[in-house]
Amino acid sequence: MRKCSALSVAQKVSILEAVKNRGAKTKEQIAKEFGIPPSTLSTILKNEEKILELSKSDGARGCKRKRESEFSDVEECLVVWIKQCRDKNVSIDGALLKEKATFFAESRGHANFRASNGWMANFKKRSGLTFKKVCGESASVDDGICISWKGELRNLIASYSPDNVFNADETGLFFKCMPDKTLTFKEEKCHGGKHSKERITVLLAVNSTGTYKVKPLILGKSKKPRCFAGCKSLPTDYDSNRKAWMTSSLFCNWLHKLDKQMISEKRNILLLIDNCTAHNVIPPLQAVRVEFLPPNTTSKLQPLDRGIIKNLKTLYRKEVVRRILSDIESGVTTNITVLDAMRMIDKSWRNVKQSTIRNCFKSCGFISDDSSDSEPTGEDNELAEWDSLGTHFMLEGCSFEDFVAIDNEVAVTGLLSDEDILASVSADNNEEIDEEDDEPLVTKPVVPNKQAKSILTTLRDFVEQLPNVSDDVFSALVTLENEVDRHRLQHLQQSRITQFFKI
Repeated sequence: MRKCSALSVAQKVSILEAVKNRGAKTKEQIAKEFGIPPSTLSTILKNEEKILELSKSDGARGCKRKRESEFSDVEECLVVWIKQCRDKNVSIDGALLKEKATFFAESRGHANFRASNGWMANFKKRSGLTFKKVCGESASVDDGICISWKGELRNLIASYSPDNVFNADETGLFFKCMPDKTLTFKEEKCHGGKHSKERITVLLAVNSTGTYKVKPLILGKSKKPRCFAGCKSLPTDYDSNRKAWMTSSLFCNWLHKLDKQMISEKRNILLLIDNCTAHNVIPPLQAVRVEFLPPNTTSKLQPLDRGIIKNLKTLYRKEVVRRILSDIESGVTTNITVLDAMRMIDKSWRNVKQSTIRNCFKSCGFISDDSSDSEPTGEDNELAEWDSLGTHFMLEGCSFEDFVAIDNEVAVTGLLSDEDILASVSADNNEEIDEEDDEPLVTKPVVPNKQAKSILTTLRDFVEQLPNVSDDVFSALVTLENEVDRHRLQHLQQSRITQFFKI
């Protein structure tokens, strides 16, 4: 008789990966390899999304089942608070843990909550949190550390092809800011200042050859921005918290997604990041090796900080200026939503040139050859349209370069207050609460397939009237046309099935 045993989350993830990469093996053979009946394998496959989501939680991979708590909201608040303490290397003992739990319970209105030793022991099992000292920023460094690091870097990247060496970093962006507000915004460090509602955080990652740009992650303040209404696909990834900051939890989720993406592409990459507090907790990864840059050296050693981010912002601000000029011609007031910002970030990120990226990596010691690209780092900061705004905005003493640099010092990480933690848990438990989104709700009309096809035909006519058009443009048109045709065919098939069941 077979002995029954519960599988841990990690074991279930291994089974899912085995099925995904099974080749010629049947599911029955895989079930036999893991010593489970086919029915158990079917159940695991059915619950794949839940298992993979649970595997992202700290300590959950060793758990055999999800443990429920009577006071789940209190423990959610407590987990956020503990992670922040861990990010800041703050020691936590049992007494402090109980005191904070009691505070959150009282704030949530749980009069019957008792922070007993039994509760604390079970909470530790449920959360799977570990308390250990993690790396942090040190005092200022000299050039000697940068030189020494470049020597170590050569050893780090020796076993990786340049295509598999990546850098990731966050930057703050005042996505709504108009040119006439440049000088007002420039001094805003955005630790919750009056302009904080007009900011987002953008996480970028790219390889040293510029051939692989990871889809940007946008962090906003609203969980479900109203401008997303009707959208089923977005140009960039999106997440949120009440400060629009990067946190260790959000960064772990992003790493898990990147790792999954690299596994599916059969790549093993080296990812270099700075050691800010949001990066201190690195989860177990299979295809991504994470290494930290020396503390306080990012201005000299981080490729994204050496001109890539600046180039992205230059391109983004150009999009904003062109949007304003177009709206002036149309007689409408410019209002940039989070979705508008995502579209412009996506376009700008795709337009950052490979040569710019290679030069920035080269300046940080990632590329040791003597070849150089003709394009200088951080180039192309002029904008012909800037002067056209002089009649509309009072721009004396403000250059386009100032407009590009308004958010260079904006904070991208920080600590949530107790009130922020409590409010975020309330919002998670009631998805209708979204007080940070003050954009008007606009219902977008559904674009019929026939109209989309007509628009593409007009666009193709326009492109064919232009001289010296790149083949990439025609390739993009064909890709769009194929997608429209695929959607049309899918709609026809659904219509036929519906008609089949008509009486």
